[in-house]
Amino acid sequence: MKSAARVWAEEEFGGAELGDPRRVSRLIKLATAAASKPAGTITGVLTSSADREGAFRFLQNENVTSAAVAAAAFDATARRCDEYPWVYVPVDGRSLSLTDRARSRDIGQVGKWSAHGRGMIVTSALAVSPDGSPIGLCGQRFWARKKRSKRPSKKWKATETETARCVDLLGEVRDRLCASECGKPWFQLDRGYDAWTIWRFVNQEELRVTIRASHNRVVRENCRDRKSYLFNVARRAPVLGEFELPVSARGKSAARVARIQVRARPVTLELKVSKKKREYVRLNLVVAKEIRGKRTLHWRLLTTAPVDSFDDARAVIDGYSARWKIEDFHRAWKGGVCNVEDTQLRSREGILKWATILATVAARATRLTYLAREKPDTPATDELSRDEIDAAIALLQPKGIRLGAEPSLAQAVRWIADIGGYTGKSSGGPPGPTVISRGLQQVETLARGIRNLREM
Repeated sequence: MKSAARVWAEEEFGGAELGDPRRVSRLIKLATAAASKPAGTITGVLTSSADREGAFRFLQNENVTSAAVAAAAFDATARRCDEYPWVYVPVDGRSLSLTDRARSRDIGQVGKWSAHGRGMIVTSALAVSPDGSPIGLCGQRFWARKKRSKRPSKKWKATETETARCVDLLGEVRDRLCASECGKPWFQLDRGYDAWTIWRFVNQEELRVTIRASHNRVVRENCRDRKSYLFNVARRAPVLGEFELPVSARGKSAARVARIQVRARPVTLELKVSKKKREYVRLNLVVAKEIRGKRTLHWRLLTTAPVDSFDDARAVIDGYSARWKIEDFHRAWKGGVCNVEDTQLRSREGILKWATILATVAARATRLTYLAREKPDTPATDELSRDEIDAAIALLQPKGIRLGAEPSLAQAVRWIADIGGYTGKSSGGPPGPTVISRGLQQVETLARGIRNLREM
């Protein structure tokens, strides 16, 4: 009987076009090991010297490109999206800081221009189902800044900015998802992407996008109308209604149920393309503001989606709420679960291939976490093998539960989290990807032993 990690790895990378089926088998084996025992280094994932040697040769093989490895995972996500009429696609960027004292790695500069941080910058796109469950990664763009002695001037090329990479990623994800039977993706972006280059692309390609407003832009129907500004327009927008929104605990703020007032109206934004050139884009503005509280929630959302009613405005707000899934994915990828920044690989292609494999592992951990929260009655056998469920029961020995029991996914994930050190309410919330992954490592080890004993 195959483990859930093996089944997942075959689904994720079985369609990779690497020129040789043996390379695909090696990729599946490496992804299975990474999902069973996530770590930032090859030596932390694999214990056998032969497996380590095979993994290093695979990652250093020039005939295996990082683009082919990534395409296999992204296409697998697109296939899983086929069952939905449309999907949310939160997009966000992060930097990977890779220690490189000798500067012998093929990487670039991250952080402030005056600092000496080394690493790469990545923009990721995560597919999320309409009910809020992560489906998987559907796109990533890695890049590195060139070495510069000082902060770039105003003539810094637009093609070398993060927003330009985001534009490329939006087009790539749109083409991939729309090529399948899935409906149009609904992109969700934070304030850092409120830029004229993105709005121009969105308008030209007719994408469905929601971006949280960052700039108090000029709002007017055309260049001859009197100026007004976005934030003032938002305050005067008509009230459509109110609703309650659960807000999870963050930092020192405890979890709460916020009372949200909703306003909405159409706006025409003036985009400042250059000192003299202006362009105009027609959008809908949705304002979600918490009515009372010291640290109130306040979103000004600009969207290309139609907003003709309170329900339409709620759909825009619910979509932007899905953006937090990619924050959880990045936490799982960079720390806690995969620790991708710990890699000691030196070649750029090797780093990208290994980072992509770990990214899919982090997306799987995030998916399992949210499925247990949002679809608690799902049978555990949909995501875990029989041996893994029995291993969790054997390790935890829950009262009144015997081997062979068929728990719900929420119950099985709670057992796994308890094995990983989850302490319940004192942890500050439901179990997250980190503690679930720690528990899965122990469960996978025992499940592998059970399978070996049965075969012997």
